[in-house]
Amino acid sequence: MRCVVPLFVLLTAIAATSPAGGSPAHVPSLVTLDGVGGVRPGMTVGQVERRFGVKLRLDDLGTECAPGFFRSGAAEGYGLFIRAKLGSVWFERGARTDRGIRIGSTFAELQRAYSRVSIRKDKYVPRARNVFVRRERAPHWRIRFDVSPQNRVTRIAFGNWTVFLVEGCA
Repeated sequence: MRCVVPLFVLLTAIAATSPAGGSPAHVPSLVTLDGVGGVRPGMTVGQVERRFGVKLRLDDLGTECAPGFFRSGAAEGYGLFIRAKLGSVWFERGARTDRGIRIGSTFAELQRAYSRVSIRKDKYVPRARNVFVRRERAPHWRIRFDVSPQNRVTRIAFGNWTVFLVEGCA
């Protein structure tokens, strides 16, 4: 009888962290100019959750702008929702692009992978940069790379105009 309770607790924990299909969920982390695992700007929270296979931790979705946080496998970040529709997906860790750029890649590697970029100075970190790659055909979505003063990619985002935001919803 003593081992029944711990086994029940273990099975309950596994069931609570697994999607309906039974296998562990992992947020797609391959970022392209066409989307992230089928997720694109304009999707609802429910559509993003189904594609990613995770429940987003949402701040107040009743506001104009709300982040929905995720953590799954190696991927960690958030989706930025404007009027309850996805604007962009931001990865703090675990992402890589279809051209091999990942968090931790160098600025030189980024320049070799993407020949046409636009760069702006980071608003808060001296000598840091925000590097943007634009999708050529409509819709003109972008990938954003935040590059540290040490010339390393620290964050990768994909989405619409919201990738230009400086700080969350601002």
